[in-house]
Amino acid sequence: AECLTVDPETPQKEPAPNTSKAIGAGKQSSVQHPSPDASEKCVVQLPTPFQAKLPLNNADWPLGPRHPDGETKKVPNIVHFVWGYNPVDTSFTFLNYVAVLSALHVLRPDRVMMHCLREPSGVFWELVRPFVTLVQGRDVKSVFGLTVEHYAHKADVVRLEALLDFGGIYLDIDVVTLRPFDELRDAELTLGQEGLGKTLMGLCNGVMLAAPNATFLQLWYDKYRSFSNDQRKWNYHSVTLPKELAKSHPDLVSLQPYDAFFWPLWDAEGIKLMLGSFDYKYANNKAVHVWKHGVERTAYKDFNLAWCFECHSTLVSMLRAYAPDPLFSVVVPCVQFDSSIQEMLQSVFAQKISNWEIIVVDDHSSDHCGAAAHDWAAQHLDRQQVLRLRVLVSDRRSGTAESRNLGLRTARGVWTCALDLDTRLGEDYFLAAAVAMSRHPDVQAWYSDEAGAPSSSQFRAFSLIDDLSAADGLAPVAPLILRRVWAETDGYSAALPFGGEDQDFWLKLLAAGVRQERLPGAHIKRRAARPKTGGASGATQEVKRRVEEIAMLRTRHPLLYHPTQMLRAHQELANMSDSTYERLQTWHSDGSAEERAFGTLWLAL
Repeated sequence: AECLTVDPETPQKEPAPNTSKAIGAGKQSSVQHPSPDASEKCVVQLPTPFQAKLPLNNADWPLGPRHPDGETKKVPNIVHFVWGYNPVDTSFTFLNYVAVLSALHVLRPDRVMMHCLREPSGVFWELVRPFVTLVQGRDVKSVFGLTVEHYAHKADVVRLEALLDFGGIYLDIDVVTLRPFDELRDAELTLGQEGLGKTLMGLCNGVMLAAPNATFLQLWYDKYRSFSNDQRKWNYHSVTLPKELAKSHPDLVSLQPYDAFFWPLWDAEGIKLMLGSFDYKYANNKAVHVWKHGVERTAYKDFNLAWCFECHSTLVSMLRAYAPDPLFSVVVPCVQFDSSIQEMLQSVFAQKISNWEIIVVDDHSSDHCGAAAHDWAAQHLDRQQVLRLRVLVSDRRSGTAESRNLGLRTARGVWTCALDLDTRLGEDYFLAAAVAMSRHPDVQAWYSDEAGAPSSSQFRAFSLIDDLSAADGLAPVAPLILRRVWAETDGYSAALPFGGEDQDFWLKLLAAGVRQERLPGAHIKRRAARPKTGGASGATQEVKRRVEEIAMLRTRHPLLYHPTQMLRAHQELANMSDSTYERLQTWHSDGSAEERAFGTLWLAL
């Protein structure tokens, strides 16, 4: 096999990996990244241009199959992934998401089959789930009567069985596809070389193309009759054995060189070349194996979505094309245009992550605040930023809750952020969220501390069992909530006569069991509230109004409270102030059935 004997004069001069150290050997205090101001090399295009943005909320693939009608290939255009055999992997990561999305984009398969011992979870899985066919994977306990202990060896067996049954293209769940495989599908089986020269390991099973029941695969699978769990033979059946079979049966396999799929390598130098350098250009790579377990043992173990918006490496810059766009949808109701909306918009435009959209909802304002906001943006911001600003105009004054819902119904982002005019976002709010969602993909709502606010006024998550009274605390300011969660919980409610839609919505999330976490750091700022007028009498009325509002909140979410708390709420509403009673009589006259029902309940009490 030609590619197993590499010509030392090969024109592809790439840095050789350092094989004198184990993966991640030595101490590295921090990762040093190239400065984005030093060069324009941080902007790197994918080898296969993005021809269309995927409709991530639509199960219909827009581009259609790559191969023309009537095309005959030995290898069917079916992509296979294996998931769920490693008990540590519970959530689908950003790298897993990119592996699936790049295969969809570049290969345009007829099907993507995910062979799962258990289904993935998390926000990144939700984005690709519509494009994937789930297949219940075999729980491999033995092969040919021999016990299989390690999850990696179980996954090795599953991938061979999948290709024998269906044929197609197998990809490890940390392989990024860069160029089409069309010409490789003419051979009955294609494998790639792992390593170069003295580092040559063999033929890796991380990328394989095979016809159904390929003869080479049958020989390979039959060799599992001698399988051993001996750690000294860790990669024998996955890497060494196929190399031996290729030497004895060269006519049954087409071999690809070291830089087709598996370069850079998995050692410390190879990981640095992938995630911390612009030296390697991927001139010959059809795919690149990112070696997840190798990355976890180096200084680059924190690789995440946020890196795509910084200046790290050639590969990471290419992956920016696969970041969801928009990632964040910011919804801003307005009833009057003034300097506060300018400052609020500027805080969004200044985000270090640019994959956002702003939806300004003009709540039937007298000064056309939505159009004014767009005109101001057009005068002060660049064209690309202005294109991310949309204006919706309500035909009647509907209030904050309904204005937010109107905007969110048209939102396209993965995450939503309801922003008030008195709130400013720190420039790294979205960046911090991108890091956090990469580390914890199962979290459905993120919130931040307020900069400059005393610790006593900061929102804190609470246990509904241990601290029921804390449900009366403040809701977080401008939290990030999955748009899917907003839709499933029916959005914000206008039932409360004094506002309170933020706290009401947050209690609704808690009752639904939505997982929420606090971001590290303080990323939210609020303008100081104007002092209230009315003296001591006004302050007393304000306290009374707040108590009544809390009582109404409790009646809307009774399962969160103890019966004694509910009784106290009913007593407060039975003795509500005249001003509250009068407001309730007119508040829901033209509202929804839900609003009228709660208004009737409160008046009856």
